[in-house]
Amino acid sequence: MAVEQLPLETRSLLLRRFVLEDAAAMFILSNEETCRTWLPSQVYRDHAHALSALKFLISQSVAPGHPRLGPYVLAIEHRIDRALLGHVGFSPLDAEVEIGFSIAENRRARGFATEAIVRASRWAFQAFELDRILGITSVANVASRRTLARAGFACEGDRAMNFQGTEQDVSVYVLARNAVDSRRDRP
Repeated sequence: MAVEQLPLETRSLLLRRFVLEDAAAMFILSNEETCRTWLPSQVYRDHAHALSALKFLISQSVAPGHPRLGPYVLAIEHRIDRALLGHVGFSPLDAEVEIGFSIAENRRARGFATEAIVRASRWAFQAFELDRILGITSVANVASRRTLARAGFACEGDRAMNFQGTEQDVSVYVLARNAVDSRRDRP
């Protein structure tokens, strides 16, 4: 079966590669309170810093990019108003691959993160021949824990680890390829 090409469409979203013109929106999104709280490693000082990070992310997704080797991050764009809503991506974590995501504060509680995670995960299993994807979030980040569960990730447990630059308690979620394949086959 051929790997589906980007961009990926969902009911509400377009998951696409980043472009340099996304830097201004990325800078704004990175400085929202929830991003500063839960994703401090993804907060940019200014437009130039956001542009530099974006150039790096774009370089990592160029063929033969692979999330076992470096981050492979997609922009989440709203299909109707074309606004950049956030990102969903995959990164190496030890010998595994971890999913990360963020949605603009003013667009939350509409299912966009779950929609993006489900679609991106299905694609990543095929594109990168993964057997499972981890979702790691702070134990205190209840919203992200709920989002991962709604996207079909099963909680494997909590543990302490270095996460977002500090030692903290995290919840580890797992989505197995066979779980996605079996759901797809259901009527």
